[in-house]
Amino acid sequence: MSRLTTARARGAAGRRRTALRIVVSVVVLLAVAVWLGVGAMAAGRLTVPQRRFEPASHPGTFGASEWRERTLTTRDGISLAAWYLPVDGADVGIVLVHGHEQSRTWEMRQRFPELAVALQAGGYQVVVMDLRGHGASGGERFSFGRLERFDVMAAVDLLVAEGVPPGRVGVLGVSMGAASAIGATADDARIGALWADSGYADIRPILEARWPGASGLPMVFFYGTLLAHRLRFGYPIDGVVPEVEIRGVHPRPIQLVHGTADTVIPYEHGRRLAAASGADLWTIEGGDHRDGFVNDPAGYTARVVAFFDAAVRGEPLR
Repeated sequence: MSRLTTARARGAAGRRRTALRIVVSVVVLLAVAVWLGVGAMAAGRLTVPQRRFEPASHPGTFGASEWRERTLTTRDGISLAAWYLPVDGADVGIVLVHGHEQSRTWEMRQRFPELAVALQAGGYQVVVMDLRGHGASGGERFSFGRLERFDVMAAVDLLVAEGVPPGRVGVLGVSMGAASAIGATADDARIGALWADSGYADIRPILEARWPGASGLPMVFFYGTLLAHRLRFGYPIDGVVPEVEIRGVHPRPIQLVHGTADTVIPYEHGRRLAAASGADLWTIEGGDHRDGFVNDPAGYTARVVAFFDAAVRGEPLR
């Protein structure tokens, strides 16, 4: 074979390799674009809750002595719809925090206002708000507790403005509300005690476990969704780890509650939170997710009042 023929053959082979590299690069870029595109759509849907609100379920329905509609404004500018249940002369207060796709009317099977009224009857000023993106509040998205802590702090602002001294405010959160309450308590020294019911220790394994059924997509798109969310919103949606944050609550009193048959947040998460904080864990044998109050309103309320009486009033624990 002549040198010219050899050179031409080499040139043709080089062009084919170049063309192949271009094709492979284009295919890879298209695959990444599809991966991120699907992730971006999933990230958008993942953080928009279904709003549930029942106007007929309010503190007056359950015999509140007095209650008022209030609007709170968070530190990042979100307007929140809230109820304020006052008690003349009371210098202690409690913030109630609902969970994911619940509301102040919907949590605990539409009996959250009943718990608020019971706490008011126990001598506590109470604030119950709809978290951002939920109920009648502003905002469109939620963040599994990362930003909702600001909602809790806005409720604390109201109680302090109504005469409750810092340190005499308690917070009770349920499910995602528990994660929000943990974050708020760790960050806000005005909160004197924490009650966390059916909370998760780390949101990542919860999201992973629910991804296939909730999205209908293979797990590879889960990782694309995490990246797309971070690029779009500026923070990791899977970065909420209450078992780390709860360490910052010490030495303030903490009561954890979790059912052994919880089908949403496995009981193991309650044990992890207890191990991380050294807090007492009230184990509800056979209890499912967030149903402690629903199954025994009087018993649950008595334990809540006894805990906060000891934690923020300084009375002996009964």
